[in-house]
Amino acid sequence: MIAPRQRGFLVISAVFLVVVLAALVGYLMTVSTTSQAASAADQSSARAYQAARTGAEWALYLVSASGPSGGGTLKTDCGAGSTTKTLSPGGVLAAFTVTVSCTSAAYTEGGNTVRRYSITSNACNDPNAGICPNNTATSTTYIDREVAVSVTDQ
Repeated sequence: MIAPRQRGFLVISAVFLVVVLAALVGYLMTVSTTSQAASAADQSSARAYQAARTGAEWALYLVSASGPSGGGTLKTDCGAGSTTKTLSPGGVLAAFTVTVSCTSAAYTEGGNTVRRYSITSNACNDPNAGICPNNTATSTTYIDREVAVSVTDQ
């Protein structure tokens, strides 16, 4: 009696190999997608910081001695107590809205009255009613950065 020949022995190995390669490709695609998303978020975060810094520097210029003064200016409005202004930067920062808040208080130092300006600049890519920060944002791509500075007028 002749024993029957076995067939399909390599099919099991081939199926195993295909499954392992498919799992490896799936894993690499997940890692690649996550890496690209993290890189995009990092770039947007850096831009949000630059937008917030732009708002702070703009406000510093306006409350400094070289900035404009008079009715309706940031220096006059902030000097009266507090004010909030909104900016829309251009270029690569156009996706962000910047909200600049300024408060001031007068202090006496050595017989001189000194006014201290506290400036907070928030930049975000999804403002709530045109104001940053948006405390109700639920988007996974929402980015918000804040820069705070203080300056005196003397």
